This record gives sequence, C-alpha cells and structure tokens, in this order.
Amino acid sequence: MTAAERIERLAPLCSRFPELGIPGHQDLRRLLTVALGRWDALDGFVPYGRGWSRAIAPRSIYHVLASTLPVSGWRSALEGLLLGSENLLQCPEQQMGAMVRFREALPPALRKLVHILPSYAEDAFASADAIIVFGRDETVQLFRARCRNDQIFLAHGHRASLLWLGAVRRPTTRLVEGIVQDLVEYDQAGCLSPQCLVLEPEAAVLPLAELLARVLSERARLDPIPRRPEEAAKIREARTMARALGWPLWEDGDGLQWTLIVRDVPQFQPTCGHRVLYLDKVPRERLENWLDPLRGHLSAVGVVGRVPLSVQQLFWRLGASRCCRVGTMQSPPPLWHHDGRIPLVDLIRWVDWEGPHPPERRKTTRFPS
Repeated sequence: MTAAERIERLAPLCSRFPELGIPGHQDLRRLLTVALGRWDALDGFVPYGRGWSRAIAPRSIYHVLASTLPVSGWRSALEGLLLGSENLLQCPEQQMGAMVRFREALPPALRKLVHILPSYAEDAFASADAIIVFGRDETVQLFRARCRNDQIFLAHGHRASLLWLGAVRRPTTRLVEGIVQDLVEYDQAGCLSPQCLVLEPEAAVLPLAELLARVLSERARLDPIPRRPEEAAKIREARTMARALGWPLWEDGDGLQWTLIVRDVPQFQPTCGHRVLYLDKVPRERLENWLDPLRGHLSAVGVVGRVPLSVQQLFWRLGASRCCRVGTMQSPPPLWHHDGRIPLVDLIRWVDWEGPHPPERRKTTRFPS
C-alpha cells in the first residue's frame, strides 16, 4: 500500500476522532512531508544531495499505552499506520474500550495492522522493530531496560503543564473562559492540562478567582461529570489541606466538580487533578527556583498577552516544548513537536543510493564501471 493510499484511508478516521487534531488529507500529507522531506519517500528512492535516499519504516511497532487519556494512544497508532507499520498496542484496561472503538473505525486493510494486547506480550515486544512507551518515568525505564540495542526506542514520560498570566490586573470573561476550557478538558488528566496558574504578586488574584468560580459553576451546571470514590477522596483531601493551611478556597461543595485554591508554597507542587487548580503568586526573581521541580518535565505553557523575554528563556531552559494562547492548551496543531520532537522522524531510518540513477523497482540497477 502506498503512502497516498494510506492517507486516503486514514482521512475519514481523522474526522471521526477530532481529538487527534488532524483535520484530514492535507495534514496527513504534511506530517510525512515535514518528517521525510517528501511525503512519498517511503514508496521509493527520492533525490537527496548528489544521490538518492529512501525512508524505511519499522515493520512493527510495540506501543505501551498510558491509562490516563485515549488520545495519546490514538495518535501513536495513527502515526504508525501512516508509516505502514504493524502496530501492537499494549492497552491498559481503562483504555480498552476507547482503543477497540478506534480499531473498529479503521478500514479493513488498515485494521489488520492493529492488534490490541491486554497485557505485556514478551514475544511481540522482542520481535518489534520499534518501541513507543507512554507513562511514568519508572515505566519508561522498565521498558527501556528490556530493549535490544537495535530496537528503536521512543519514550513519552512524565510531563506537566501550567498557565502563566503574569501581572494580569483586569481579568476578563473571555480570558477566564479560556482558562476553564484548558482546565476541564480531559478532567485535568493529560500532560497538556494546567497544573497551576502562576501569577506575579501585583496580579488581581481575588477578582480572577471569583470570576473563575462563576464560570466553573456554570460549566458544572451544564455538564456535570460523575466522580469515582478515589477521585472524590483526592479532591476532599486537597480542600481539607487548603483549609488547614488557611489558604483562600473556592469550591462547589458536594458536587466535587471544581476547586480553586490560592496557595503559598516555596516551590511548585503538583495538583491531584480532577479540576483542582492552584493559583500561585510568584515574584519573577523567584520564578526559576519555584519552577525547578518541573525542570526536564515541563511540557506546555498557556499564556496571555506579552511574555517577557526573560520568562520565555526560563521556560525553554526548564524544557518546555510548547507555548500557546490560553484556551488552546488541549488543542495542539497537527505538526506539534510532542516533547520537542518532530513527529515520525525518530521512527525512520534511511537508505542512501549513490548511483547516477535511482534503482528501478523491477530490474537490476548497474553502477557505472
């Protein structure tokens, strides 16, 4: 199957799963073009320097999926299918239904390239050309240790994101609606979900919190979500801790749909998720030290207005790979550099042909004597 044929078959899937952030044909072709230089480089030799080169995709990819969000697994499988690889998905129970639904939406010619595994399959892992792992850093280390030297290994370990509003003094409804959108999508469970909202001391924190509380209350009224017992326990624990420390708190009572806490901590600490958002006032001169626990783990930063150059440079030093407008944190563009990488590039190896002409597909190609 050629790249063009795979694109044609995958485009309808993209429209059925808008969470992928890939509208259709053009963006699928663009993904290959950016990664390979030419979208058809997997189909045969293409000009390269004074010779020719061809991209070689893995015959099979073993994906270790996380238990948090299905979209990361969908995107990983989609990219494997775009390359024409067989995809072996080690799928946790929490995501089994979502991955089965994704596989069933594929046309038969591509569906046979996707196999869902309920647990670790040693033989499949050992025979795969490439390994992709999503999960905690401990999970990444475990699977890295099992790889052979000749297997491609690509990891997406622990990452966290945040909102930075600086010295915002007049929070608007539009700004707050953007913050709420970033917070509630995926119930704050993804690597692009904001862990906290960082403000400078002169920012209007209380008016911002009150406006956030009103918008969150309305969102909860229109679209409430059920809470599992373990989620409810985490939310109540975060609220109890805030009250014990005397931190200002806004919440919705027994609904457990949202929580806002203005806290005072010497360094960043993660949220328990489930729409528990911390508002942290941090002077700029202390910001690097305050964010130091995120060094190497910072993913996206949602911002509004102009970001001072010194703050931008700090985010890059800490490892951030994406800076975006508030309200768009959960909607990265199709060519988003996930963890700072160009999509697909790490899965490809290249073969160079140094003859004067590319090799013909059905005949022997002779080098000049």
